[in-house]
Amino acid sequence: MKIFHFSAILLASTAVPAMAMNDAQSTGSTLAIANDDIEDAVDEAPSGEIVVTAERIRGSVDTDVPPVEELNEADIASLGASSLTDLVAAVAPQANSGRGRGGGMPIILLNGQRVSGFRELRDLPPEAIRQVQIFPEEVALKYGFRPDQRVINFILKDNFASFATEFEHAQPQDGGFGTNEFETTLTRIGKTTRFNLDIELERSTALTESERDLISSGGSLLARGGNISGLGANGEIAPALSALAGSNVTKAGVPLGLSNPNLAQFSSTANRLNDGNIGDVRTLLPRTERLEMNGTWSRSLGPQTILSLNANYAMTASESLLGLPGTSFVLPGSSPFSPFGQDVTLSRYFDSPRPLERESETHVFQTGSTFNHALGGWRWTVTGNYARTANDTRTTRNADFNALRAGVLAGTINPFSADFGSNLLFLAPDLATSLNQNMEARSTFAGSVLKLPAGDVQMTFASGLTRQMLDSETWRSGVTIDIALRRNIMNHSVNAELPLTGRDFGLGAVIGEWAINGNIGYSDLSDFGNLLEYGAGLRWAPARNLTFQVSITGDENAPGIGQLGNPTLVTPNVATYDFTRGESLFINVITGGNPALIGEKRRDVILNANWNPEFIKDFALQFSYFKNNSRNTTAAFPLLTPEIEAAFASRVVRDAQGRLVSIDQRPVNFDRETSQRIRWGFNVSGNIGASAPPRGPFGGPPAAATGAPSAPRAASGGGSGRGFGGGARFGAPGGGQPSRWNIALYHSYRIEDQILIRPGVPVLDLLNGSATNSNGGASRHEVELSGGLFHKGFGFRLQGTYKSATTAKGTGLANSNDLRFSDIAAISAFLFVNLDQQARIVKAVPLLKGSRISFRIENILNDIVDVRDQNGNVPLGYQPGYIDPRGRVFELSFRKRF
Repeated sequence: MKIFHFSAILLASTAVPAMAMNDAQSTGSTLAIANDDIEDAVDEAPSGEIVVTAERIRGSVDTDVPPVEELNEADIASLGASSLTDLVAAVAPQANSGRGRGGGMPIILLNGQRVSGFRELRDLPPEAIRQVQIFPEEVALKYGFRPDQRVINFILKDNFASFATEFEHAQPQDGGFGTNEFETTLTRIGKTTRFNLDIELERSTALTESERDLISSGGSLLARGGNISGLGANGEIAPALSALAGSNVTKAGVPLGLSNPNLAQFSSTANRLNDGNIGDVRTLLPRTERLEMNGTWSRSLGPQTILSLNANYAMTASESLLGLPGTSFVLPGSSPFSPFGQDVTLSRYFDSPRPLERESETHVFQTGSTFNHALGGWRWTVTGNYARTANDTRTTRNADFNALRAGVLAGTINPFSADFGSNLLFLAPDLATSLNQNMEARSTFAGSVLKLPAGDVQMTFASGLTRQMLDSETWRSGVTIDIALRRNIMNHSVNAELPLTGRDFGLGAVIGEWAINGNIGYSDLSDFGNLLEYGAGLRWAPARNLTFQVSITGDENAPGIGQLGNPTLVTPNVATYDFTRGESLFINVITGGNPALIGEKRRDVILNANWNPEFIKDFALQFSYFKNNSRNTTAAFPLLTPEIEAAFASRVVRDAQGRLVSIDQRPVNFDRETSQRIRWGFNVSGNIGASAPPRGPFGGPPAAATGAPSAPRAASGGGSGRGFGGGARFGAPGGGQPSRWNIALYHSYRIEDQILIRPGVPVLDLLNGSATNSNGGASRHEVELSGGLFHKGFGFRLQGTYKSATTAKGTGLANSNDLRFSDIAAISAFLFVNLDQQARIVKAVPLLKGSRISFRIENILNDIVDVRDQNGNVPLGYQPGYIDPRGRVFELSFRKRF
């Protein structure tokens, strides 16, 4: 019997498990490898032994940390994505990080290297991707980032060319608006160059409140025809009117179509108001237009040197309707047009000169570059970015009523005439402009500083320089406010990973593989002083398919320059629920920057476990625990519950009757935030029907000719077992991509979520009735789902989230009210067909070759949060049309690759 040894030397200093060698020895079979990315050196020694030396696929990440998920070409095709943006969205459950407050964009790599930004590769077609690797947060340290986001590495094919166009049309089930988008993409990937150009044009029509049958606030006297209200002590309009009506009359609608109504005619509208609904001139979604162009060029300047350049331009314009100009007049009893004999108030809207509007236009120009160069065993990366964002906003907020009000008081103008207010003119509009510029250069130097018996000591040194500039100007009521902010940031960081024991020899063979990592960073901000970040972690792998990690991270952050200096905007007629009075009404909302914000400190403790059981193919189980403590956190202004109003009394304006008039919603600082949560889940995939040929070691073809078994999944780094480059070597019977299915399901359970606004104020418990946003408190449970199947060119996917019910308590004050928010399952369905795999159709219509038709249903359940007060009523400001004006949306798209 011959004995065959299998030895693979990988760039990441990992080795094929010894058990693979033992399996080969026990079966006496030859283990063969065939892969374009594996350089084979097969020699038959005198003893009859065969030694195979192989390299890991070019472009993979050089790390001992196993990926949490890997996708090959077949997996990517089964997702039905049109770009890498779609692809990242499809793997969101696996790529999301729950560290700290979470929610950030994953770190993106291309062929195992840093890029200047995601826009360098976001428009690449998925067909250009050979493999996707998703790594845990610790891998971010290797590339000079904080360990608070996961890492996605895209590995490109060596040669690829494509020209694709796509047209999409979206429309909600309830109608009212539509969106059309056209996109064209040119991609060429050669041996030494890469070029990608993408152009998008999108238009959306407006959606008004009247197209969702919303009920306007009942608390306002303003109406198109006008309403009369009394000014007396008991609010009575006139004793004579009360006598005619048979009851005390405090309000009455103006009889429509009458230029000189008398008391008898007013008695018919006694204590009944004219409809204040102006939903036809108030938009839920603005009319928008967007044009964007994005281009990237990359070239290899040598065997280990790559230069890439990127440029992006985007223009977005929007137009919103904000209602009608309106006001209240005092109609004196002495007026010849008044039938009341005493002073009353007339409140009304005016259709002239036109609805209030807000027009906004934003121009964004961004450019970036990346230089990657190998210096011995070290990788040097330099990235540079420049971004310029210019915004202009124009808001018409009301008309000039001075002359009209004076004429009514003098008795020279009839407030009931048909032409009342026909010659109104708008006040000068509010104007706001801002120019935000950001220049950044960063250098990263990573490699091995020392080789230990357990492996290499990896270190990353990073330095950066950032220049931020914000210039804004606000003009309102003749007053101009100019803000000019400048910030220079210099930062330096050192990250390191030290292997303590190896798995295959010495102490490590007994206790498993151990490694520690750490990072420390220092930033000098010209306007905030010195900020520190640090972290330390421990990784233990008792087996190749089981990994435990614990880490502690801390950082100090300054508020963003926009949070400090964005221009101030006042938006009229915003639907709002007032907890204190238990009523819905339309108010003015102030937004913009807050120069009084201070820096924050954050501390996180994280425990992770990843398991890939050998007895379940392509299955990965993950478990994480997060604990966060933050001080002086910067946050958006919270939901105005009575406890929030007590803490931020200066931000709220009420009239003499206590009715809410306006809220200043500019950002605030919270004194302390504490949270704990658990996140666990799994991702699993497999073949449908006749299985594709099993994958050999490193994702190559199987060794079927020799009868050898394939290597265990851990050979590819302990990930999902899909190997390196496996998708390029097999296909479904009869051609085309193999049939696949996959599911990713993750559940988050919040243990604690509390906020202390400032000392002396009660702690907000977001899991027990407190709230900081219009969605209520924090959901105890949250589930993320992504899954689907792909068979013979037909694909079906489901993706969405579930959040459990929450409550926002009114704290029991007089007239206050509790709100209960239902749970919600926001699930989208996606069906598509690749016509290339429909031979009869392509034969009949050759033009359809390379085409795909997709049909997407957003919010397939049409599930919208149901909000009820303690009496079971839906507050007007929480009508479904306000919460989710889109509802269920249907989208049809056609994509063609040439």
